Amino acid sequence: MNIRESECKYEYEYIDREYYLSPSRQLTQVEKELIWKKPRSHKVSEEELRICREIKRNWDRGEMKIANILLEGDAGSGKTQLAKALSADFGLPYTKVTCFADMDKSDIIGAILPVISAERLEKLESQDKTALKALYENDGFKSSTEILMDVLGVTREQAVLKMKQLLKLAAENSEGDVIEYRFYPSEIVRAYQKGYLLEIQEPTVIRDAAVLMALNSALEPDGSINLPTEIIRRHPDFIAVITTNRGYAGCRPLNEALRDRVQHTEKMDLPAKEVMIERAAAKTNYRNQKILDMLADVIILLDRTARANAIKGVAGMRSFFYWVDAVAGGASARESLYYKVIYKITTDSEEIKLLEEALKSDGLFEDLEEADKSIKKKLNSEALEIRTWDQIDHKQADHGDGDKDETGILLKKSADSEKSSFETPDDFPNESDGEESTDLGEEGLPGYHPADPDIMLKISKEKEKKEIRRKLNQDAREIVSNSIHKGVKLIVHRPDYTPENQQEYFKLSKELMPVVSEIVRKTLPLLEYEITSEFSGSHYYGSKFQAGSLAYRDLKYFAKKRPPTEVPSLAVGLRIDESASMSAFGRLEAAKRAVLAVYEFCQACRIPILIYGDTADASKLEQMSVFAYAGIDRVDSADRFRLMGISARSNNRDGMALRIIAEKLNKLTQHTRLLISISDGRPKAMDKYTGEYAVMDMQQTIAEYERKGVKFLAAAIGQDKDVICRIYGKERFLDITDLNEFPARLVRIIARYL
Repeated sequence: MNIRESECKYEYEYIDREYYLSPSRQLTQVEKELIWKKPRSHKVSEEELRICREIKRNWDRGEMKIANILLEGDAGSGKTQLAKALSADFGLPYTKVTCFADMDKSDIIGAILPVISAERLEKLESQDKTALKALYENDGFKSSTEILMDVLGVTREQAVLKMKQLLKLAAENSEGDVIEYRFYPSEIVRAYQKGYLLEIQEPTVIRDAAVLMALNSALEPDGSINLPTEIIRRHPDFIAVITTNRGYAGCRPLNEALRDRVQHTEKMDLPAKEVMIERAAAKTNYRNQKILDMLADVIILLDRTARANAIKGVAGMRSFFYWVDAVAGGASARESLYYKVIYKITTDSEEIKLLEEALKSDGLFEDLEEADKSIKKKLNSEALEIRTWDQIDHKQADHGDGDKDETGILLKKSADSEKSSFETPDDFPNESDGEESTDLGEEGLPGYHPADPDIMLKISKEKEKKEIRRKLNQDAREIVSNSIHKGVKLIVHRPDYTPENQQEYFKLSKELMPVVSEIVRKTLPLLEYEITSEFSGSHYYGSKFQAGSLAYRDLKYFAKKRPPTEVPSLAVGLRIDESASMSAFGRLEAAKRAVLAVYEFCQACRIPILIYGDTADASKLEQMSVFAYAGIDRVDSADRFRLMGISARSNNRDGMALRIIAEKLNKLTQHTRLLISISDGRPKAMDKYTGEYAVMDMQQTIAEYERKGVKFLAAAIGQDKDVICRIYGKERFLDITDLNEFPARLVRIIARYL
């Protein structure tokens, strides 16, 4: 070893040991091997340094000691990597436990295992026999998970599952015998008593409150864990690092009591671009700075766009590393973007379009294409030239008297290839003019080619649209056929959308989606109900006795089958007043923003939503116009663009619109059916539909459908708020004074109905 290598090694070790918490502590060889070894590609982050300094500074300060840390962020943001790095920084053995929804106290404390007689043990399968023998013969304070990992050579997750199977197997094979029980501590208990750094992954998924209470007790600074055999105290060196994802399906908000016991929290987002590039270069050994810079820009933009549009997937550091590695291996940056990054975020076609639109607007798609072209150009300059027939003189090819120095290869494309390689002579019939062909089929008759598939698809779509419009009109006319509106000439439209509508949507969604995403994040845990038929333990009564629970002395000795649970159901109907007065004072824009926010919220939470706009007196032949922007029976991701077509048009026949939407909601099976009307004024349409007559019609409609279970709310955004309040009643009235707050307020109101 030369002097420089020696200096580097000394410097590295000095930095590593700078934050050791107990330098004089003597670890066993096994414990030393559990301390994480930082790879050369590891780059120290600001979060790592900040945690190290804070914990070291407060380590010997009694009540101010920091030993519980929370790392909260998206997948791929480096939470587990940071937890492992802290193991190296503090000189503590690292271990982890991954939480799951059905965790019970045995997963926190440990398992009580019946000891099977030697005769029955010999009759078991080889793997089960080996595992049980290893558990029975272990006298040290070693976790059951670790024992199974060692003897079976399986992963930690597989060992946990195997332990569950062994508990069941041991119980089944102990019937009729005098049973001896033995306690095997959990990984948590081992770390807690021996002073390790324990990473607790995703405690937010735990459903059993008793498990959370056990964790809360253990994380107290002077905490303890009551085992069936003894009470153990928290080791002075024990550090708990809680890592959890933000706003994922299945993840509830972190228990407040658990969060309160945390003394230091880090919000784990994507690091700075310079750090991203540095880490990617170290991990992949790819050094093209220009390409790395561009790929990092793409990841940052996709991450920002996904958050803004409530797309659940994540563009994180893992995606970045694997994408860089693919490009370094010769893959196209543009093509590999999809299978390394975008498809990890989402595979929904509409969400992919949103991501693509963001990349196009920032010019990053063009940058990726230019990068690919420059790489291909370099490769092609060294490749063999291949020429097709359209590049060669046909006579020269036929007679072989071309330039003998040419190294080109003559390739002729087939007639059915993407593009013909030669110009069709004028005297040849043009088959594209019709279906008939000069080719002869069987028995000498002319052959026919099928019509253009694109044209056929277009015709099919038009037929489908026509059928949808026919059904919408038929249903609506049937609904009002027994009301005072039965003679009104009604037309229901299914609006199309334009590129301008799409651009307007992208503009509004950038502003609204951060607010909607936050409300979705808080709402999704309320909807996370899983259907399962497995047994849940720790009950005072049930169909299955659990002998292993006797040691806990809490009387919860039974397990019972968890019945299928219905998902809390809600359906929303939005009615938008599209009268001419909506064009004043920014009301229409406010209504459009609110409708868009509610639509995206309902889509993210999978709440059925119906959105209809209406106006009256468009013409003598169209006395009532209804615009079906979004339907419940036919979900179309392009509906979000249709919403941008909401306009201020003519008069309004509110009672008729309410009746149509309320009846559609009434036919649904959801427990809660909520109809929200967004309007700026009193009802008024031709043929005397105004004043008390119109008000009475609306009130009768509301009363009729409330008896059927439909709930009504009125969002008043105009000058006639008093009239709207009188029509709907104070309990159904929303006074929207601040139009800027309207979208967020309306979404929160809907969320409350969950």
